[in-house]
Amino acid sequence: MPRLISLMLLVFLAGCAHTGADRMSLHQAELRLDLAERYLIENEPRPALEQLQQVKEASPDNPRLYFNMGLAHTSMEDWDRAARDFEKALELKPDYGEAWNNLGQVRKAQGRTQEARQAYEAALEIEEYMTPEFAYYNLASLFQEEGDLERALEYAVNSVEKNRRFVPGYDLAGSLYQELDLYDEALRIFERGAQAMPGNARLSLAYAEELVRAGRDSEAITWFEHVIEQNDDSQEAQMARDYLEALR
Repeated sequence: MPRLISLMLLVFLAGCAHTGADRMSLHQAELRLDLAERYLIENEPRPALEQLQQVKEASPDNPRLYFNMGLAHTSMEDWDRAARDFEKALELKPDYGEAWNNLGQVRKAQGRTQEARQAYEAALEIEEYMTPEFAYYNLASLFQEEGDLERALEYAVNSVEKNRRFVPGYDLAGSLYQELDLYDEALRIFERGAQAMPGNARLSLAYAEELVRAGRDSEAITWFEHVIEQNDDSQEAQMARDYLEALR
């Protein structure tokens, strides 16, 4: 009996040790995911993939793993692998809004625009999706390329309604208003953007240009000067100086 108890205790301890190792490996997997994401931010997809491949051994059913692999393969323009990665992430987590949006980007790159649209729309159906402005913007860009400017404008405006600091949305909405000869609306959307993001030289310059178009030169001068104050060495600042020279 004592021998049997000893054997049972050894089995129990072995099981405890195995569980501890699993916990450690999962912790290390999370650290490697963080490291991979850092590489992706720095536009270094290959070392990111090296980290992610090691994560698969410890956490093969982690949707974040496949999402990041999709980002890495997207950066490398390996569209087929990227699509498989995002689809795997969605298989594991169907309400993964970011994965739906990025799958849409891949399908668009593959020329599969209908599937791209469906993916963006799927992202927007998810209430927990934290960055819907990206899907709205991507849909707007898709409709713009298809020549449906009014529908593109609707989605571009929605992108800044969801995030008033979303600079690409203001750029796109303003340019669409201009294409549609709706210059008063272009002025208003650029004004909103410049006021929401006073430190963004591009939006400030765009607003100043629309003020000139509207014949409000004195206000435009103030905004051109503001652009120069933001970053005297920037391309926007040089353009602002050229405008000021022409106005004076």
